[in-house]
Amino acid sequence: MAEYAIKILSVGIPVEHIEWLENMLRLIFNASIVTDSKTITLGSLIGVYSEEREQLQADKLLDYLSEKIGVLPHQRVLVVIDGDGFVEGLNFVFGIAKPNWGGIVFTERLKPDLYGSTNSVQLFRARLLKESLHELGHSFGLPHCSRNCVMRFSNSVYDVDSKPATFCAQCQIRLNIEAPGLLRAR
Repeated sequence: MAEYAIKILSVGIPVEHIEWLENMLRLIFNASIVTDSKTITLGSLIGVYSEEREQLQADKLLDYLSEKIGVLPHQRVLVVIDGDGFVEGLNFVFGIAKPNWGGIVFTERLKPDLYGSTNSVQLFRARLLKESLHELGHSFGLPHCSRNCVMRFSNSVYDVDSKPATFCAQCQIRLNIEAPGLLRAR
């Protein structure tokens, strides 16, 4: 059986959030989870920053990082950035993924205080976990799902809040086919 590994790279995210995410991913995946906050710097993101939009161009960033950071077939990278991302045609994205490489999660629009709520660490972390699972799911070959599933597309933070932090039965089956042994038995 393959030995899976997920490397979490963070930019501007408090270490306690990344440690929490690392622990949650260990509960869900049979994978070694390691973190690194030094591989990517804010300065290295300048080339994909749109001053006009004050956002990072997600698809260009994904191309840049996937060229810079290689992975083996059973490895994935999860980049968590304290920033806002977009792709052409959309005002923003919560994240973006590349099959067989990994994904990027942008946390700016996951923050409760952005929507006039009081800052809630619990709510922020729930959103962070859901979007991380969503992008990792894409990286392992899962498409968007229409069921009550973490793979459901989120057009707004309310969509993120309304979906579970779990894969539905069909997505679990598909994930077990695409990545046998990745999911921990429940």
